[in-house]
Amino acid sequence: MAIEVIHITKHFGDHMLFDDLNLTFMEGQMNCLMGASGSGKSALVNMLLGLMRPDSGEIKGLSGKRIAAVFQEDRLIEHWDAVKNIKLVCGKSISEQRIEQELKLVGIEDYADKAVKYFSGGMRRRVAIVRALLANSDVLILDEPFKGLDEALKVRVIEYVIDRTKGKTVLLVTHDKEEVSRLSGNLFTL
Repeated sequence: MAIEVIHITKHFGDHMLFDDLNLTFMEGQMNCLMGASGSGKSALVNMLLGLMRPDSGEIKGLSGKRIAAVFQEDRLIEHWDAVKNIKLVCGKSISEQRIEQELKLVGIEDYADKAVKYFSGGMRRRVAIVRALLANSDVLILDEPFKGLDEALKVRVIEYVIDRTKGKTVLLVTHDKEEVSRLSGNLFTL
């Protein structure tokens, strides 16, 4: 079932963020959302995640779905290592060895016992991405997942995301048309 945003309105004080917003994010596909800063991309993400309510309208297609997310902030447990941060959402279903293999695929090696508070911003971002992709979910919501990555690393991580999200419903927020092109995503603009 597609995710439908139906007649959504949202005000912040006197500022009208959305006035009758209607979007349909296709099931099992990569859906990319672009818009200028302040256009409401993160607010829409928060509504889809149930962290914010619209003033009116409804969102259909998420009932009973398991959602994993990469937020604009990495939201990692600072004093834990990368494997523990990822294991938190995977439980016993995924081994530590598998997590270490996934981290290697995004260029993180030999940091198994180092707290993530000592990681660079790009390393932290990749841990957040691997965590979301390994979570047992039906829907992935990725809010600017590639920010802070240099171009070569971004290409590598985009390939990882493409490989790991085949057949999943993905909403990815970006400012970069090149990312949309590389992801072969359906483009939505706010």
